Order: sequence, then C-alpha cells, then structure tokens
Amino acid sequence: MNSYYRVRLNQVPHVLEDEITALSFQHGASGVTEALAFTQPDLTYDPDLIQVKAHDLDVFFLEKPHDAFFGGLNKVDQNIKWSLFEEQNKDWLEEWKKGFKPFQIVGPFWIVPSWLQPPPECTQPIYIDPGMAFGTGTHATTKMASYFVHKVAEKYKAGVKNWSLLDVGTGTAILAMLAAKSGFGLVTGIEIDPEARRVARENIQLNKMEEIEISNALLEEIKGEYDVVIANIIDGVLLNIKKDLLRVLKPGGFLFLTGILTERDNIFFEKFIEQSNLKVLRRLEKEEWVGYWVQKDSACEDIG
Repeated sequence: MNSYYRVRLNQVPHVLEDEITALSFQHGASGVTEALAFTQPDLTYDPDLIQVKAHDLDVFFLEKPHDAFFGGLNKVDQNIKWSLFEEQNKDWLEEWKKGFKPFQIVGPFWIVPSWLQPPPECTQPIYIDPGMAFGTGTHATTKMASYFVHKVAEKYKAGVKNWSLLDVGTGTAILAMLAAKSGFGLVTGIEIDPEARRVARENIQLNKMEEIEISNALLEEIKGEYDVVIANIIDGVLLNIKKDLLRVLKPGGFLFLTGILTERDNIFFEKFIEQSNLKVLRRLEKEEWVGYWVQKDSACEDIG
C-alpha cells in the first residue's frame, strides 16, 4: 500500500473529542491524533497543557473514508470543518538517512554515518548509527559541548590521560567517544533511556572503543567523583539534577552545561551557577542555545 488518507478536523469542541474518536474508529480509522496547546513559562521540564474549548484532530485511514464517516461527523456537529489529504507512505528512517552526511564537529573530528565512507579530509572519524536514540551531533548544544571537550583536551593535553569524564545523558555516545578520542583516560556515559544505552554501546563497538563504559546506573546512584562532567541536557532538567551534578564533580573539576535556551539564560544563571558558587570559564551562544564551561572550585586559572 503506497498511500494513506489523513482527515484534518478543525476546531473540534473538547466535549466532543471522545465521541468523534469513537466514530472515527467505527468507520475504520487506524489512528487519531490531536494538536495540543501547551505552555512552558518557567524552567520546569514538563510543559503545562492549556485547557481550550476546541482542538484540531487528524484522523488516519488506510483507505479513503466513506461518505458515511463524514455524514456521521455532521450528525455530531454540523460546524466541524474537514479537509481530506492523500499522503504517500515512506520509510521515514531511510528518508532521513539520505540527508545525514558526514560533517566536521570540532577540530579533526568528524561525525560519519555508519553506512557511509568518510571524506578524504576526515582524519578522525566517529561513526554513528543513531537508530531511535537522540543525538546525531548536528544540534547546537552538542556542538558547544564538543567544543568544550576539545578545548580542555588541547589545553591540558599532558594531563587528560589521567582524568575521568562522566557524560550525563550520553544518548548515542557521541560526546563520550569524542572525549576518549581526545585523550581522556576514563570515560563513562550514563543514560536513563534503555534504547539509547543499547545504541550507545553499539556505536562504541562500531568505533572499537570498548574502553568506554556505558553504565546502567542513574546519576543519583553514581558514587565516585569525576574531573569533567558533561550535561548536554535541557535547562529545566539541569536544575532538577543540579545537586547530583555538583556531587559527582571533583573540587576544581570542569562542568559543561549545554542545553540552556537563550530566553531562560538569566534565570538559569541565577538558580544554577550563582547559587552554586561556580566560576564561569567560557560562555557560548549558538542559535537559540547557551552553553557554559564552569569550574567547581573558585580558586582556578582563567583560560581567557
């Protein structure tokens, strides 16, 4: 089957959603989705749904819906408007792969899809197959974190081989692999999503970097301290895990915080950095995101 049908129902009264959903399935619908209105006015991670009187609904059919379906809609509410679209089935993973090309992430390091060859100018490939896990290296926050990792490795080249690094929310393990390739002696990634952990381990094997540990432990279960901690995570979550991030960071250690939306930067700076007495060594801003390289101990050398 090369196509399916989508019916967009406009401004369906909230009180009628259950009735219309039931009607849709009675007439052979394969699924129903709604466009929810939400707001996220502060740094809480979960958005708050806005209670509205009407939503737009999309109803999906494998075959063109019969007139009886639309007649049923009229009986429920004559004011509901609809549009019918025939859309092509696609292998979305394969479609996405067509647009994912090798790119230079920082310094000599390139992100290379596992199904492609690196370009001739690539001397340090990091192969990944993201599967269903988050993290291809293209996001602005990942690029900022990569810059911090690379800069630390350059500045402290003689020492990082004895340093430990923890990548919190490792995703596909791009930053963990970059750290290991940059010379860090002990690299550990943690991730709450089991599918992402599986993908991270596969990518590590793909790059023959089995020395990297992808732990099943949660951040609150980590007992040791690390010289460097990466937290490429949305700002609301960073605030929620602030205590544990600081707990696992050695005195004088470096913490990379990327994932702060520019519009929330002032609040984040006050609630995380100022209240924790951290020294800012570098601040980056890329697209709509802000990243901080901070140090736990206030008596430290400024990198300039």
